[in-house]
Amino acid sequence: MDLNLEQSLLRLNLPYAICPVSPVEPEAVNAYRQWISEGKQAGMQYLEKYDPVRANPELLLPGAKSMLIVAFPYRFEAEIQLPIALYARGKDYHDVVRDYLKPVAALIPGESRICVDSAPLRERYWAAKSGLGQIGRNNQLFVPGFGSFCFIATILTTALLPSHRPFDFPSPAPCGDCRRCIDACPGKCIPPDGSAIDAQKCISYLTIEHRGPLPEGLKLRSLYGCDVCQTVCPLNRQTLPSPIPEFAPSDAIKTLTLDAIETLTQEQFSSIFRGSPIKRTKLPGLLRNAQQLVIRS
Repeated sequence: MDLNLEQSLLRLNLPYAICPVSPVEPEAVNAYRQWISEGKQAGMQYLEKYDPVRANPELLLPGAKSMLIVAFPYRFEAEIQLPIALYARGKDYHDVVRDYLKPVAALIPGESRICVDSAPLRERYWAAKSGLGQIGRNNQLFVPGFGSFCFIATILTTALLPSHRPFDFPSPAPCGDCRRCIDACPGKCIPPDGSAIDAQKCISYLTIEHRGPLPEGLKLRSLYGCDVCQTVCPLNRQTLPSPIPEFAPSDAIKTLTLDAIETLTQEQFSSIFRGSPIKRTKLPGLLRNAQQLVIRS
């Protein structure tokens, strides 16, 4: 590996792996297609597109030979007023992660493409295949030291980089007989066999991606997103906090109250959540969620 690139990765000081580009294994391709055919992607129609590209990363970047996969931990312990998923309390990870990876990508010869949950690339699949972590029964990637509280980012490149496998795991799955995430899930969206979740029942999907009314009778314990399948997991005990300051809760998020949300104008919403992932749910979605929070009663 080029010395400058190696030093750049050392300065980044985050878990990473490098693996060669190849087609996704047929079993994984078929499992994804089955998930789509059963409608478990719910209203996320974008997940139905670019099927050939998801099965072969080289179609995303012609001539791609390697991928550099980096875990970005996001968990911060901080008191806030409202129940908001940990990942959404700081700055938007799409922007933060790109800013961290642009200098790294600039040191790689040839063409590169940074992917941060924004391209038809099977991030968790490749992260597990490369040895960066293991996929648990809750469908999350567990990275040693940081647990499942990590974003996954990839630099796809036409350069042939030497492989780097950071961890060797003694068993293919980390969960054993544990089913705490299954039992605790408020939407009961996690299958007992650990296959892909049913987004139609997932509180994260319903409070973020879903447009329109929530299921009748649903009482929310979270205003935005859901961390239950992560917080009950024994593998997430004693995990390290994020070293990335941009993911710390903003002052606006720390002090946000339910009363303030219910009187927000569109202009105020745009101002408060500029640069925050919470803007994804839009003002009508946030107001809808607030109306069904159990802390109201």
